[in-house]
Amino acid sequence: MVGLSDNAVQPPSRSGPRSRRGCWTCRSPQVKKRCDERRPTCGRCTRLSLHCDYSLRPTLAQRRRKEIAAHAQEGSSLTIVRLAATSTGVCSLTLSNTDHEAIRFFRTAFAKFHHTKNPDYSLFSIMFDIAQEDPMVMHMVISLGILEMDHRRPNKESKQEQNSRRHYTSALGFMRDAVSPRNESQDIDAIYTALWLMLLYEQQFGDAGCKAYANHLTGAASLLQDRGQRLLQLPSSTAGSLEKAPVLLRRSHGQDGSKLSVYSARIIVWISLLDAAAASSGIGGQVNGALFSILLNSGGSNKYATPVEAFSRLHRYSNPLYRLAWGDLYPQPELLDDVENRNIYALLGQCGQLRFMVAQLAVLYRKDAAAAALKARDVDVSIEQVGYFFTELMEVASDLSLDTDNSHRLVANIRAIVPMYHAVVLDFMRVSAFDQPLGDRQRHALREILNMAYQSFKHDGDEAIIRVAWPLFMAALETDDLLHRDWVLDRFAAIGKYGKNFERAHRFLKEMIPAQQNLGRRIELRARLERTEQFVLA
Repeated sequence: MVGLSDNAVQPPSRSGPRSRRGCWTCRSPQVKKRCDERRPTCGRCTRLSLHCDYSLRPTLAQRRRKEIAAHAQEGSSLTIVRLAATSTGVCSLTLSNTDHEAIRFFRTAFAKFHHTKNPDYSLFSIMFDIAQEDPMVMHMVISLGILEMDHRRPNKESKQEQNSRRHYTSALGFMRDAVSPRNESQDIDAIYTALWLMLLYEQQFGDAGCKAYANHLTGAASLLQDRGQRLLQLPSSTAGSLEKAPVLLRRSHGQDGSKLSVYSARIIVWISLLDAAAASSGIGGQVNGALFSILLNSGGSNKYATPVEAFSRLHRYSNPLYRLAWGDLYPQPELLDDVENRNIYALLGQCGQLRFMVAQLAVLYRKDAAAAALKARDVDVSIEQVGYFFTELMEVASDLSLDTDNSHRLVANIRAIVPMYHAVVLDFMRVSAFDQPLGDRQRHALREILNMAYQSFKHDGDEAIIRVAWPLFMAALETDDLLHRDWVLDRFAAIGKYGKNFERAHRFLKEMIPAQQNLGRRIELRARLERTEQFVLA
């Protein structure tokens, strides 16, 4: 956010004339609001998370010539955007002004909310390239953009939710055709992209039973099982660097249909993280189960010892994504930034797999406690190995002070991702040592989660809390410090405006914490979730 400096343009008086130098977003006929002329982003656009447009506009004479040329078109407020479709022909989408605003929001504010990477060179930029070619993906871009943009405004509008749902329904129709066995020219990149966007939609705004979320996960798992055995034949690291192996940026842009593109590999990584998050709530695990079944059982040099190792190989395979996407045009600062943040994102991926393993362990404890106790040893070893491998990151996270802000991307990522590891520890101990009091291991994890979350909050407010929602959720259930617990509850109350899942998590905590206090012991988390409204915290 851009704050006012001594040299900044001050807001115009409310009694004065409307600004003629303000941004076009505030000056549009639909808005007609005074603009404080702050650059590069004015105060109103910053507050409402809108795209602040200071671009040059055509002159009056140029606009009149354009209006004359377009006069014959009916519905001049709409724009016809041509999108490349399947080989059967050309399709088009008719987009309203709201749809265009949602697209701009997706490419700017939305991308920043969901990832710390520069939006111009992020996965969201590649997603939008695919959306311009595929109407299924474009419908989901607009659907998510509309709904998240609306939730971040002071007053939500029911008509916007209906508009978002309309685009979502259209995307579902295209998805049915895309995955049909009769479709011989399936665009795997577009299908996985749309699936991830649908999962994100359901994770944030879906139904209380998470039925659609579970259905999408099942669909993604089926897609992997159907084609994964052939596609997930990744190069062996023993044969040389994975990043020097022949790779394909996009399947739709190449001829080799037998290879998994690095883009799809990265999207599968993102889908697996959402699946692991859902497994923590008892509704996921299908995707990771299918993924590991394929990777762990593949023969030859692709044989992996553990799920964590298998996932690490998939993540490393996708590392050249951004360099391949932009080639020589990829800025050197972006390249160096990728290298600097590579380990922290590797930790995030492995935390997702540990989270999935703990969720599986919880299910096993309910079926066979003796077998689960044996399995718990293996899970504990995996958790310890990941912690040992990323010891340096853990130490840096512990040494960060409140004075260090989040302007450095690695700092922001450390404060958001390292707490995920400590939340895995809390979850594992809650499952495997259910009746035992808090020990040193849990108290260390609690201290690290709360310290990093507080630091993030002081610098970036509630936007940063969204990124550590699950670690804070686990901390609220485990801590015996009333001040810490109340602070976490306040944070969940504040972020409830950003998605229905946060509202449900807040209600759950308000019921669960007093119940545990009254009983004087822990309540089995996943069993309780089965009897109430469900949610997923990624």
